Amino acid sequence: MKLVFHNRLNRFWHEKIGELREEFSHVDFVTEEERVKGEIETAHALVGGNIPRELVQRAQHLSMIFVPFAGVDALPLDYIKEHGITISNAHGNAPYVAERCIAMALAFYGKIIDYHNDLKDSRWHGFAAQKGVRDTWNSMQARTCAVIGTGEIGKNIAKYLKVFGCRVIGFKKRPVKKKLEFFDEITLNLEEALEKGELIFISVPLTEETQGMFHAEILATLKGKFLVNAGRGRIVDEEGLYRSLKDGVLAGAGIDVWYTYPRSGTDRRDPSKYPIHELSNVVLSPHVAGFTPQAAVLNIDQTIENIRSYLKTGKPRFVVDSDLMY
Repeated sequence: MKLVFHNRLNRFWHEKIGELREEFSHVDFVTEEERVKGEIETAHALVGGNIPRELVQRAQHLSMIFVPFAGVDALPLDYIKEHGITISNAHGNAPYVAERCIAMALAFYGKIIDYHNDLKDSRWHGFAAQKGVRDTWNSMQARTCAVIGTGEIGKNIAKYLKVFGCRVIGFKKRPVKKKLEFFDEITLNLEEALEKGELIFISVPLTEETQGMFHAEILATLKGKFLVNAGRGRIVDEEGLYRSLKDGVLAGAGIDVWYTYPRSGTDRRDPSKYPIHELSNVVLSPHVAGFTPQAAVLNIDQTIENIRSYLKTGKPRFVVDSDLMY
């Protein structure tokens, strides 16, 4: 058995891999960068979330890919499904993604960014500026919220929303057999969820089904609502999002996932071909919702547990559905 790590490895990774080496002495854990490319052809399992198609195709003995985070859309999914390769992923960062979603909503309703910038310029608001309640922040409490996607991230969003006394409606594509904790209602009808929710949180993964799920026509119906996207940019129509924000259809948005990203070697690039980042009703986040020191440790732990379970029983703890690809 040969397991090749095609991802960046820090000290904590090496510490955990060392534990696996002691426990499974018959397994060749390939971690040395100079060995990785040369060992792909004979690998039985790969670890990584951004593995090019050509590398996967070279791994003629490959039966398992361990992704050290939740999203699997950067893999050649058609080839993987065609060749019966199993994907296992990790959900350790879900509570932190949910926390970031709530933070963006709080920042919008609380006018945190605006008031911070104004006070830096010595400009006051509210009673201290003799302007009354029309010039102050608003509250999220007791609002009705729609959570689109009731997986690990969606469940945590719902959990946090209950702290604010919100009514939470969850949208799923398929029926549930038991009541989901923290959700007041589950619907299989997207339009119904969007109609009822004043705050809308997108936490579905990017798949063939969800790409373009929030198309321009749907966005045009979201008058006065606040949209948070922590799924993937392409779930929401790019131009439709810009127009609905610019024209005041959407009250605002909190966006952590984008349409264009910096090229290798630079940290600068507009996040969209439309000037979404220049709009005053958008809370911007550079795709870091699931990227905290705590989340990184939990994702590594879960990936190691997936590997350990696979080596012991033939099955990892978390398995991605080959049809749904999440």
